[in-house]
Amino acid sequence: MSKGNRNIDFASDEQLMGELNNGNKFAFEQLYDRYFNKLVFFANGHIKDQIKSEDIVQEVFVKIIENPQLFNTNYTFSTWIYTMVLNRCKNTYRDQMNRQQLLQNQRASSITEMHSKRDYELLNQEISNCLIHMSEKDKRIYELRFQEEMSLTEISKLTELPVGTVKSSLHYIIKKLAQKLKPFTNHE
Repeated sequence: MSKGNRNIDFASDEQLMGELNNGNKFAFEQLYDRYFNKLVFFANGHIKDQIKSEDIVQEVFVKIIENPQLFNTNYTFSTWIYTMVLNRCKNTYRDQMNRQQLLQNQRASSITEMHSKRDYELLNQEISNCLIHMSEKDKRIYELRFQEEMSLTEISKLTELPVGTVKSSLHYIIKKLAQKLKPFTNHE
């Protein structure tokens, strides 16, 4: 296949990935045109948010263009890309659940369940104390995620950390906070 776009229209997806791996930008454009709308529709069926669905599909295509060698030629391209999008949807859903769980822990079930205003003040003080003892990196990640409500991708770009590192840090931050805030969730 040539480096131009003459024969690209008739190439299989797998052939296009081979061309992309060889640096052919037209191959990427063809794959993008073939799959973008279908994948957004697919993602939206799982997470019910058009904008997040578009973001997910964009992230997958960025990963493909940055690392075309990740494509396993033992699979069909369509199976591979749909699986990548599905996994991103699952991660997005899990991140939303983690955010809700942390908010629930921070609020200690809710302000209405607090026995007194003093309990609420102590809870906020304990959260502040926890943050003081965290590393600067963890504090920054916490603030960006839960106070500024940034996405993992946005945090990754801003902090120049890989998304996986951001996810891992958030997991341990939530775990630390949950442990420290445990006394505020038991009202016996």
